[in-house]
Amino acid sequence: MYKLAQRDFWTGRVDSESDKSQFRHFQTVNFRNIKDDYHETRQGVGLLGYAVDRGVELNKGRLGAKEGPDAIKKAFANLPVLSDCKIYDYGNVEHDHDDLEDTQKEFAKYVATSIQRHKQTFLLGGGHDIAYAQYLGIREVYPDASLGIINIDAHFDTRAESQSTSGTSFRQILDQDNQADYLVLGIQQGGNTQGLFDYAEEKEIGFVYAEELLHQISPPVKDKVERFIHNHDVIMFTICMDVIDSAYAPGVSANAVLGLFPHIVLELAKRIIPNDKVSTISIAETNPKYDVDNRTAKLSANFLHHFIL
Repeated sequence: MYKLAQRDFWTGRVDSESDKSQFRHFQTVNFRNIKDDYHETRQGVGLLGYAVDRGVELNKGRLGAKEGPDAIKKAFANLPVLSDCKIYDYGNVEHDHDDLEDTQKEFAKYVATSIQRHKQTFLLGGGHDIAYAQYLGIREVYPDASLGIINIDAHFDTRAESQSTSGTSFRQILDQDNQADYLVLGIQQGGNTQGLFDYAEEKEIGFVYAEELLHQISPPVKDKVERFIHNHDVIMFTICMDVIDSAYAPGVSANAVLGLFPHIVLELAKRIIPNDKVSTISIAETNPKYDVDNRTAKLSANFLHHFIL
């Protein structure tokens, strides 16, 4: 179910009401209905929330991620405006269908609309089942492209289930799309069963362990990412906040010990996003119910702030 943006979340400190150099995002954001007809082509930034944690529930995780999109927007609203890029909040999609996959298909339609309309589309979750919806939206716009999927995540999320969950998105994609390849950065040995590693080998999934990304990004990892981007027409980029150590991101559906430092994630993202092949970025699994001092929502918001070109 599509819901228009809630303007109540867009508030913050007013340093000036006239000097644009002192504005914050809540003073410049635009609000739109994604269903309305606009004629811009690849301009500005679209924000669309996936206020859904049904997939997390089906994956036996802890609930609360459906509150993530608004928490991220609220934290983002008070950050300073550092460019003249226009930002459009299209609101959120909530789950009101019998099947999660129907909600994913609904969200995908709006993703496709935003891709066609904006230079960048940011998708705020919500469970990591947002990734399958993101994929469907990309495929609507680029049906025949070679698709490279880059996921910064502690988990493969390639479980074999009879229905969509927050842990199945990438298996669903790979099992139905022979034009898609998958690279995961931040994999934890303790977060994935041997069966998931076996599937990764079977499908030739590229991955980098979390311990390979502790303090810096080594030249071999940089080369791996750059080659992967080079070899595909379109890049789908997604971050699961549970890849980050719980000291920095406690408010997630499945918190991590021995996770990545936020600055490593930023550095990785900055090697991926400034590329014309990347039109959508999703940030998944922010769960305000378990957050501490809004730490995770603020971190997600700062990622969004840094990723805007």
